[in-house]
Amino acid sequence: MNRKRIAIAVLIAALFGAFCAYGTSTIEIPGFEMTVAYLSTIFYARLLLGVFVGIGDNIKILKGTYKNAALRGAIFGILTSIVISFYGGAVTFIGAGIIYGIITDLLATRFSK
Repeated sequence: MNRKRIAIAVLIAALFGAFCAYGTSTIEIPGFEMTVAYLSTIFYARLLLGVFVGIGDNIKILKGTYKNAALRGAIFGILTSIVISFYGGAVTFIGAGIIYGIITDLLATRFSK
């Protein structure tokens, strides 16, 4: 287990989580009341993305370090975004999760060596 990779991934994901929760707090979803609990769930899901990316270094899907990291990050982004997409905005949350996952995994792969 690469502790440096986990720390990098969790830090990046925490930044994305704060950004995502703030962005969500500034919009209105018709028929939905924004609560601190929901915003915390968004932050937690992004933090969980960082944990998955951090410990998922040994998962090989494709040949090529960065191609594999991008696909792995996208998959983790989808998996961790499904939970927060149940209340609306599924396309937005899952799309952001894919992007955040790719960026997080690529940066963690690059800087953890």
